Amino acid sequence: MSWIIIVLLLLILIDIVRLHRKIDKLTHFLKPETPPTNEDIENMLLSQDDNNQ
Repeated sequence: MSWIIIVLLLLILIDIVRLHRKIDKLTHFLKPETPPTNEDIENMLLSQDDNNQ
């Protein structure tokens, strides 16, 4: 009888992991993180230099 509980818990765990992977993929699809362009990097560096002076 206890092996049934163990198998059910294992199946629930596998299902949770699959669900989290799907949620992560969906989140990444909806909010893709684009890397900054060269202009953005230059602007960030210039603004930091202005603050230091």
